[in-house]
Amino acid sequence: MTAILDGIRRLDAAHARGEISTVDLAAAKAALIDAVPDADAPAPVVPKAEPTPQVSRRSGLGQTLLLCALILTICVGTALLLTGDIMLSATLAITVLAAFTVMLFRQLDG
Repeated sequence: MTAILDGIRRLDAAHARGEISTVDLAAAKAALIDAVPDADAPAPVVPKAEPTPQVSRRSGLGQTLLLCALILTICVGTALLLTGDIMLSATLAITVLAAFTVMLFRQLDG
């Protein structure tokens, strides 16, 4: 709409400078206004795309966290029973926890 108004202003300025006649001014304005589509004209029909089902990436996150906690508990308990060393069990627990943390972040990234 702004382009049409700018065009009409340029035509009026050209008419004021005497570059175009009144008849040419009226014809040019009519051409500009005719270029505007009618409001009553039906809009083109665009087919709607089928909605894609949204897959939740976090649907298995709770299950994965539960599995991580279970495996971590088993690893720490087994290491503690076999070695009797709490430091070795803690080191194993931290290593397993780090591995599962990396796995969880990769799962969240998709």
